[in-house]
Amino acid sequence: MMTGRYAPSPSGRMHLGNLMCCLLAWLSAKSKGGQVLLRIEDLDTQRCPRRYADAIIDDLAWLGLAADGPTPPVYQSERSEIYQRYFDELSRCGLVYPCFCSRSQLHAASAPHRSDGQVVYAGTCRGLTPEQIAEKSRTRAPAWRVQVPDETIAFEDGHMGHYEENLTRDCGDFYLRRADGVFAYQLAVVVDDALMGVNEVVRGSDLLSSTPRQLWLYRERLQQRLPVSEQRPAAAQGCRAHRGAAELFSL
Repeated sequence: MMTGRYAPSPSGRMHLGNLMCCLLAWLSAKSKGGQVLLRIEDLDTQRCPRRYADAIIDDLAWLGLAADGPTPPVYQSERSEIYQRYFDELSRCGLVYPCFCSRSQLHAASAPHRSDGQVVYAGTCRGLTPEQIAEKSRTRAPAWRVQVPDETIAFEDGHMGHYEENLTRDCGDFYLRRADGVFAYQLAVVVDDALMGVNEVVRGSDLLSSTPRQLWLYRERLQQRLPVSEQRPAAAQGCRAHRGAAELFSL
């Protein structure tokens, strides 16, 4: 069965861009006789209070777009033990290392950048010795990154067509867990899509560049069947809450 999902980050009330993402995912799955699951991506509970998640659920029910999955839906903030298991698995493979770089270091003018301005991590902390890690840990809690290979990941998106990235050149080693212990989006979304049986992902094209690293985690580390990807430019600026967006309850 085709299984899509709508996975909002409830950092505010639902707005028209959120609705566009949800409607496209819902229509795509339903047109194929499938189902749509709801996942609340509230990893950062300070930024995503439960009241906004409750409001989104109420709005979807009012719009007739209620999810087909479990009630209540999946909340990422309640799944840290699950993410920890997969984090530990990657660690046992020798792919995870602590990163002590500050925000200013990561965004320095001398740091590698993509053509769109995104920072590509240079691997500064990848080769730290145990002694260096112990020394740096005395003054700063580390974030944790996964080491990626020099490999090009290519796929055919259902709307955007062919897309590819070299993980080392275009992405760099990426975060799995923040310094405050919150698991990163890239790990959580792959684990959840795999465990929930999601096999079609419809989302805004602002997340197109995240897809290669997620496919690498799917294929190489979680050994899961790859989902179908479809990035929709119409929703690209609206899938995330942003200042000035028209909220549904205000219309």
